[in-house]
Amino acid sequence: MASAFPKLPGFVPTQELDKPNFRKVSSVKQEQNREIKQLPNKEYPVPRKQPVQIPPQSGMFNPDYLSTTHAMHMPKNVANDSEELYQPSWVKMDRHVLRFSGYFKEAVVESALENYRIRKITIFYYLEDHSLSITEPKQENSGVPQGAFLKRQKVLRADGSKTFIIPEDFRINQDIEIFGKTIRLYDCDQYTREFYEGIGQQQAPSFNPGCDSFETKTMTKYIPQKDTVMKDYLEHKLGGGKVTSQKQFLENDRKVLKFYVFSDIDYVLHYYLADDTIEIKEINSANSGRVPFPMMLRRQKLPRKFSLNQPGQTYAEDFIRPQDIQFGQPLIIYNRKFIIKGCDPFTRYYYQEKFNVDFPLGGQEEFQQEQKSNIIIPPHNGIGDEQDSLGYIYRLQPIPPKKDFFKWVDNQVNLRFLAMFNTTKPEDKDRVFVITFFLNDDSLLVYEPTVRNSGIPDGKFLEKRKYKNVNNNNEYFAPQDLIVGNEVIINGWRFQLLDCDEFTKKWFAESFK
Repeated sequence: MASAFPKLPGFVPTQELDKPNFRKVSSVKQEQNREIKQLPNKEYPVPRKQPVQIPPQSGMFNPDYLSTTHAMHMPKNVANDSEELYQPSWVKMDRHVLRFSGYFKEAVVESALENYRIRKITIFYYLEDHSLSITEPKQENSGVPQGAFLKRQKVLRADGSKTFIIPEDFRINQDIEIFGKTIRLYDCDQYTREFYEGIGQQQAPSFNPGCDSFETKTMTKYIPQKDTVMKDYLEHKLGGGKVTSQKQFLENDRKVLKFYVFSDIDYVLHYYLADDTIEIKEINSANSGRVPFPMMLRRQKLPRKFSLNQPGQTYAEDFIRPQDIQFGQPLIIYNRKFIIKGCDPFTRYYYQEKFNVDFPLGGQEEFQQEQKSNIIIPPHNGIGDEQDSLGYIYRLQPIPPKKDFFKWVDNQVNLRFLAMFNTTKPEDKDRVFVITFFLNDDSLLVYEPTVRNSGIPDGKFLEKRKYKNVNNNNEYFAPQDLIVGNEVIINGWRFQLLDCDEFTKKWFAESFK
């Protein structure tokens, strides 16, 4: 009987709805697959529904532009429970996946480390179309390619029945053969267990597949034991390290005991209370006949004995403390005798409060060379910044003058004034200028706006830099020197301040209340 339906894909009522393509198949292949293809996919009760994945509402006008599942194409906000009765299996089972963990043993030849390798894999069984895929977790330095072990596809059973593998073929603690690989299943996830309980085939408990020689010898990471004593010793030897007591550092930071000692010449001994370190400095004087050398002993912890234990085995009680330094008693420092002659006022007060000991003052102070200079500073010639010019007077190799960084950051605002020449010259009395005062570095910039057909070039009139106010003892200009209505002299030019902008008015009102 001829059918009235057009013989096109989608219009034939007897065609397979889940057929992915309609390519021609050879008669031999069609005969082999005839029995397999005609078997319908079995439906199973699912333990719970998968939640509908709502794509993000940004990026496109259509909120479903990232939709890739069948559930996203269902009507929104419509109660249609009867639709599930007529849905095909590939819609009901959409995104329902069973996951099993398994392993198989692979022989390893020509290796003294191992005879076989246990390769652990993960099997994903998709209830939508009864296909499966296999992945293998990657191991570092395994020597074998890992990752995707088998692409998603339907797999025939190994018994020659020409039927596909179904969920009933997966059992924990039993073998399953996939393309010649015998895989022993040892675990599955919670959803998979709930699925098998729903169909009345409860899975066996999981077990540990064990480890092979490769995983035992190479994958087990060695956790070294930290030697904190040796680490502290090496850090202090390099000039770093932490203070044993943080409270000691916070309470005694920048507190130094100063002693005057004598060995062959006079020295100054500094004891730092923050970390119990000692340094010894020479007292150099002019025309002493000795080569000036600043440090006799660099800053370090001073041991009581010249010979120490092994590195990392010297403890705090083996070093000199403030109570070990006494007036008149020799202090042995690396087999060299130093006589304590006195201390400074702070050290005396510290010993009285801490140890109730009256430590006498005295000792030779460090020689302070007088700063004699016959330099005559010439007046500034007006070229460049005066601070830069002074650098060539005080130093042979000048350094850039330091700027107030916080003032530069906190005062990124400008004050603008309108001014005119205070003169009787007819060619200059109508010239208008804009004076900008920069609060971040107290500099001035004078700019002349464009006036058409004036014959006077416009643009920058005075370079941006700090100028001195001759009416205020040659001090640098400050904001309080620029008052509207007053006359100011900038670099010899007389300006009459006429007006200022709105921001400048608000700034003066808030700053000089």
